[in-house]
Amino acid sequence: MTGRARWLLLISVLGAWLGLVRYQPNLVLVSFSVFVWIIVEWVRFVVRGRLELHRIRVERFVNGAQRSNDVLWAGRMSRVEVKISGPSRLNPGLEFRDIVPENFALLISSEQPDPLAGKKGLARLWARINSGPAIQKSKVSSPQEFSLEETQNTAKFEYMVRPRSAGKVVLPAVRITMVDSYGFFRQHRTVDCKQTFSVLPDYYMSGERQSTVKRFNSLPRHGIHRLNRPGIGSELLELREYAPGDPPKSIAWKVSARRGTLMTRQYESEVPVRVNLILDGSVSTRIGGFGLRLLDQFNYVAASVAKSALAVGDPVCASMVDENRTRRMASFSGDSGFLQFLKALSDFSDAPPPPSSWLKPQMMEFALRSLNERYPELLMRKYQVLPFSFFRSRRARYRLVAALGALFDLSAREQVECYRNDNAMAEQVRRFLHECGRPWMPPFTIIPPGGNQAAPQNMKVISQAMTRSLATAKDNEVYVVLADLLTCAPHLDQILPAVKLALAKHHRVAFVCPSSTFVRPSNEIIVPESDSIDDMLRATEQTRTRDFAEQLGRSLGRLGVPVAFSGEKSAIQMIIDEIEVSRDGRRMPQGVRA
Repeated sequence: MTGRARWLLLISVLGAWLGLVRYQPNLVLVSFSVFVWIIVEWVRFVVRGRLELHRIRVERFVNGAQRSNDVLWAGRMSRVEVKISGPSRLNPGLEFRDIVPENFALLISSEQPDPLAGKKGLARLWARINSGPAIQKSKVSSPQEFSLEETQNTAKFEYMVRPRSAGKVVLPAVRITMVDSYGFFRQHRTVDCKQTFSVLPDYYMSGERQSTVKRFNSLPRHGIHRLNRPGIGSELLELREYAPGDPPKSIAWKVSARRGTLMTRQYESEVPVRVNLILDGSVSTRIGGFGLRLLDQFNYVAASVAKSALAVGDPVCASMVDENRTRRMASFSGDSGFLQFLKALSDFSDAPPPPSSWLKPQMMEFALRSLNERYPELLMRKYQVLPFSFFRSRRARYRLVAALGALFDLSAREQVECYRNDNAMAEQVRRFLHECGRPWMPPFTIIPPGGNQAAPQNMKVISQAMTRSLATAKDNEVYVVLADLLTCAPHLDQILPAVKLALAKHHRVAFVCPSSTFVRPSNEIIVPESDSIDDMLRATEQTRTRDFAEQLGRSLGRLGVPVAFSGEKSAIQMIIDEIEVSRDGRRMPQGVRA
């Protein structure tokens, strides 16, 4: 029942009461007629809902396919088409909304022509695309109106989305809302058409690169860097007399003609440069909006560097660390290995959030709005909606506990525990938010005001992962550490021993530590734009980031280790330059050997 019907019903009841008190039979008759009219419309609406809503079928096609467990790419557009069908002509009072997860950026929907506009015998069907409930007001595309023939029982609408970051995304259901012709009653239902997709990170193509001979190696012992061993490289090692079994293409015909005997060329052995990627997946790298998190920038840089290295035949291995464990990928090469690496990044980005030990009103508010959007039946069937909003706050927690209990099959004891204990309630809300695809958004997951309290442990875990990788290294390699160093700068001493060990073994080391605001630290004095609290806090954060960047630059600069404070193309080019230095021992313009 909508607010219009409630107020009209209240007025009819008051009118009938006043008519009885003042002995005005006409007022009583009119008020009673309005009351009966509302009851009749309600009965018609309920019967119509039971006959129509459960017979509607919905199909969703993503990029022309209806299958689930498919692969999408972050930053690339995808077309979503929703087809609605019913056993008979669709009613004009229906409204459809496709529930889009937070990881999808909703683009402008495709406009469809309306050739039957203005003709008789047409029904109007409204289709809305909702970007999901949010605490902050967000832009939602305007409704689109589609014209349908009276005998037509199908309709469809389509829109474009762009995944913001790597991970798992779920398109859960399509919400159907039925409204009567007077706007007195409204009924909701969701049609389950769940589709799960793996979103792979995007990468930057650095252009064609030429493979060159790696001249400096640590084999066979320290101090001898040139690998003077015969192989199949491109640099000439020596000439010797022809021996039976040598390939004919290796014969030096001009030299053989001058000496009067067959001479064979022998080339240096080419040793590829192995790139070791170490990715930090701690809590501080996952907090924020999708596409703006530090982890999303790490994925972009790591995928781009891996693609550039594999293009010239260099193998790549990776270590992905977080608070729970370290996931290590063995050395891989080729397109199949690169695809497996992207899938590993996608799985790594979809790690569950840490347990929540606190409960805030914003969490309950968002959980109720998400439940009303995704599972309206859980709120409409089991609870009576009170007519005035100021009564709802007393039962908000009780309704939320009962709905989550029905959704997750919680026992009566667990529901009572959630109702009385904030920690148990926060755990169930966190579980529901993770299902909705928004577990890392503030204020659901935050860093304490004192800074990253887990910074020492994060630095220790990264140092251990780097040390284990050094134990299996056989040649001078390139180590790329992508970590949240700007918040861990005071605890940089935890990782410096591993860096010094890598440099002592003739390896190259590079650090990438971007900022979540995409603002590079500068040496200029930062002045707030205004006296507002937000501008002063922003200036304070930029000043703190600048101080940490200076500390990192001084500490790592003494060791000759480059640092990039961005997750963009400049960081990718810096790493490619380090690979070229490890390959031929000198820097060239744009990191490419002439």
